[in-house]
Amino acid sequence: MKKIGFFAVMFILSVGLFAQRSVATTDNFLAAKINPAAMGYGNAGGIGFVFPQDENIEFGDKFDMYLNGENSGYLMMKNGDNYQHRITFGEGFKNLYFGYAWDWENKKFLKGDLEISTLYRPSNSLSLGLVMQDLANYKFGVAARPTFLGTKLGKRFTITADVEYQDQLVNPVIGLETELLDGFTVAGCYNLDTEKIGLNFGLNFGKLQIGSMSKITDDDNFAEPHYYVSTSDKIFPSFLRKKKSNGIYDFKVKGSVVEKKQGNKFGKFVFISDKNVTLEQLLKKIEKLKNDDAIEGIIFRKTNISASFANLVEIKKALLDFKSTGKKIIFYKETYGNIGYAFAASVADEIYLYKTGSINLRGIAINSPYIKELMDKLGVKMENFRSHKYKTAGNMFSETEMTEAERESYSYLLDGLYDEMKKMIAEGRSSKLKLSVDETIDNGPYFIAENALEMGLVDGLIYEDELAAILKDKFNNSKITKQTSGPKANTDWYKAKEDRIAVIYAIGNIHLGEGQPGRTIGSGTTAKAIRKARKDKSIKGIVLCVNSGGGSALASDIIAREVELCKDGENKKPIVALMTGTAASGGYYISAKADKIIAQPTTITGSIGVIGMLFNLEGLYEKIGVNWSSVKKGNFSDIGTTNRALNSEEKKIISESIEHIYWQFVDVVAEGRNLTRDEVHEIARGRVWTGKQAMERGLVDMMGGMDTAIEELKQLANLKNDIKMVEFKGYDKVNTYEINLGFAMQANLPTKLQMLKDLNDEMKMYENENVLMMMPKLEIK
Repeated sequence: MKKIGFFAVMFILSVGLFAQRSVATTDNFLAAKINPAAMGYGNAGGIGFVFPQDENIEFGDKFDMYLNGENSGYLMMKNGDNYQHRITFGEGFKNLYFGYAWDWENKKFLKGDLEISTLYRPSNSLSLGLVMQDLANYKFGVAARPTFLGTKLGKRFTITADVEYQDQLVNPVIGLETELLDGFTVAGCYNLDTEKIGLNFGLNFGKLQIGSMSKITDDDNFAEPHYYVSTSDKIFPSFLRKKKSNGIYDFKVKGSVVEKKQGNKFGKFVFISDKNVTLEQLLKKIEKLKNDDAIEGIIFRKTNISASFANLVEIKKALLDFKSTGKKIIFYKETYGNIGYAFAASVADEIYLYKTGSINLRGIAINSPYIKELMDKLGVKMENFRSHKYKTAGNMFSETEMTEAERESYSYLLDGLYDEMKKMIAEGRSSKLKLSVDETIDNGPYFIAENALEMGLVDGLIYEDELAAILKDKFNNSKITKQTSGPKANTDWYKAKEDRIAVIYAIGNIHLGEGQPGRTIGSGTTAKAIRKARKDKSIKGIVLCVNSGGGSALASDIIAREVELCKDGENKKPIVALMTGTAASGGYYISAKADKIIAQPTTITGSIGVIGMLFNLEGLYEKIGVNWSSVKKGNFSDIGTTNRALNSEEKKIISESIEHIYWQFVDVVAEGRNLTRDEVHEIARGRVWTGKQAMERGLVDMMGGMDTAIEELKQLANLKNDIKMVEFKGYDKVNTYEINLGFAMQANLPTKLQMLKDLNDEMKMYENENVLMMMPKLEIK
């Protein structure tokens, strides 16, 4: 059988006759030579060689070599000692593509010739190509497919017509291209000028293509037949049906899962110094594996998915969608964390544990440090102004332990998070657990692996070297692989029209001025990004992706005003706030007036309230021997100075300011959420809620992630086409350059020290502001 296949291939190559390539259809690696505009279509990437079969020409003395990237390429044509070079570039806009080529001979680069080309594909049944070197030398081609036969069948037949103009019009070349079987192409053409016929045969084997090219002379002989071989970065329909590999993909997640990678802006440069992976990247990878026929399942082997509880919910949804195709998910780890185990339980078909491993399942808790006694020893006092007793962001400085109001608020918050955690475990493991979910958690943690197995938390205790045999036995002879099939080549000429939606990331603490990408929310940059998206006529709607515990009240209001203008100002367009891990206090303030607010059940939100924190370092200065004297004009010119305590009048001024901005906050929420002032006040007062609890109180419209936000925008803007997400940033793309360093610039500190460092950095942002909208720093474990 193998011999028959071999001789069949050799026969095709030996009799292959080259039909003239059409400028309207050639979009594989040969596009670099035939029509550079087709480089922008997406199928031309890879490496190709074309060489003659001629007894009089030594092998290697004459050939064409193609080195093509995604939309650009280099072509070298060697003929003895003569070298012709060609660089090409193609780019597409919707279904219109433009291409450029520069040709030169040997080392005469500056004396080269420019070629301009276009390709237009207004539908799956029509393609138009034009290649022009100058006004007196061009080639025009048109191609048609009988899509009335059906999309799949219609793509197998293409009729072409190409005409050249070289000082005068040349009679056209009429052609027919077919692919009766996947990967087996046969084409023919008739030149009305020379009255000659040409034929072409080719074979595709996924990423490998082979074929031959030649023409018929006047005496009906083959003239200088050429063969070609190319490898592509895309998968073309294959002549041979590849046997399903049943691979279990070894899924690795490096770093943490974040909404946007962190960066630092210095002048015109933004240095992306984050080794983490974005949620969007992770979800796209899962979607790719879902559609890969060679992948039977996923195994998470000794890898941690470090993400906020809210992002874990969205990842869980993507993995359940992956499983809906019949594919499997397996976990194998040496140790499982707390919420990490709940996540694994919610999606896994099988969970395995190292024989002496552990599962740290124990429930969830909030730990909050209080440093008042330390500050007292240092001689530092802090005036903690708060709109209400539940507004506790400053309590770590003013209290020695958790207040009753804090405990009440956090307990209710944990009720919501704990319910979601139990729900995740029950969804995937309830039928396997020995006890109820509550009892199973209360009996944890499981530091002895045999106890975890007995309780039904895992499906087996194994060493890593035993894993392959288990997968082979239980999952259809599957093998662990790190390889995927790769992207498929485009076969549809027409790419569906897309509606553009802007996505704006608001990540980190809110402050005045310019923000740092993925780290902080600057009022200037974020407001500018919203304004740019609002005024851009090609943008149909905006998703404001918020992950912030708040910050500056003034900065929050500046951003919120731009959100409001999307609804009530010029250039109106719908805006949806997507609240991810945290969107509380100022983070909720900037979301409140969006058309829709979407959150995950485990999003931390609310904290509608205001605080003010002023430090008195009088005792510290006395301890270290620093004396202060002042001269002032104006009764309150030195209000907030650190070398003395506030007097009663100054405290009154700040308290009145806190109360005023609190009611402003309440009114903004009332207007944005169509609630009364009293209704908002009842659920505000600094209380913190989960996303689900917030939805029950009218602060959130629905549960979901980015896909939900997109669907809501499509309804609000009455969009019918596919969606293209475009990130809008507050800095000028033209004059700003992003450089991805691929590593983290900051040092890793223990969690509690990192919390204090972050708090210190945060307070520096607000050094000139006394009124803040921020929630407390919570360590939820």
